[in-house]
Amino acid sequence: MDDDEEEKDEETVVIDVGRTWNVGGLRKEVSRLTVRCHKKVGKASQRLQKAQEEVDRLTGSEGVTMEELEKCPNVDEFETQLEELRSRLTQLNQLEVLLQDIKGKKTVLPDHIATLAIKLEVQDETPTKPERGPKKEKGPTTMAAFRLPYRRFYTSDKTEIRVGKQAEDNDELSTSPKHRDGSDWWMHASGCPGSHVVIRCHDHNLDDAVVMDAAALAARQSKCNGNVIKVSMTRARDVKKPSGAKAGLVQLTGQVRTVVVNMKEAQALLDRLDETVLIN
Repeated sequence: MDDDEEEKDEETVVIDVGRTWNVGGLRKEVSRLTVRCHKKVGKASQRLQKAQEEVDRLTGSEGVTMEELEKCPNVDEFETQLEELRSRLTQLNQLEVLLQDIKGKKTVLPDHIATLAIKLEVQDETPTKPERGPKKEKGPTTMAAFRLPYRRFYTSDKTEIRVGKQAEDNDELSTSPKHRDGSDWWMHASGCPGSHVVIRCHDHNLDDAVVMDAAALAARQSKCNGNVIKVSMTRARDVKKPSGAKAGLVQLTGQVRTVVVNMKEAQALLDRLDETVLIN
């Protein structure tokens, strides 16, 4: 390089962890991206399953040609894509839980929360939507027009599981007859903050598969660390809101059962449940 040739300055990226965040906007965007990631995980899981089935078919066939083997799906690539999406979903869930304790509409976030939001590239405002065409005439109002305080997941036998979105939503889900019956089952990760979970079923002896599905969701949607997480389970009628308690804090007054969740073993359950998620 000639002496008189000017060197280009390297571009410096400044990450402002200490800036003021629009907390409401951040929560909405985290919720939107979480649902989107749920769907991506479900689709990636299906692609991996189909690829593995195709590999098994080809490798188990005696008359397979070299050309067919060369066209064999790259299972490792599909596994990597799925693991990356699972990791992002786990971190989005973690961020959503952490934001439950943040007060105020606009504030400086704790460093670990701001750093996580920046790492996940989550903005505190929903991206601007493109301009729409002429407005359509409004029809009858439906449930889709209302925001529900929970996400809905469905087990293999179609049992509905409701998972609270935010601290205030947890209170509404757990105590309001609009969103749960007294005989429904209620779950929450033991000893740490997290989403409240309601199983929409009155059966005295719940199917073990339904219990494990709901427990896996409660464990994932919590701040609990480690591979083994304990989840408390009781009837919804035995969940009380103490007077003056902060959002999300409840008291259990009835018989409580403890369900133990191994998060590695629960991953397959969560992948299946993520394919069913509905949100309002």
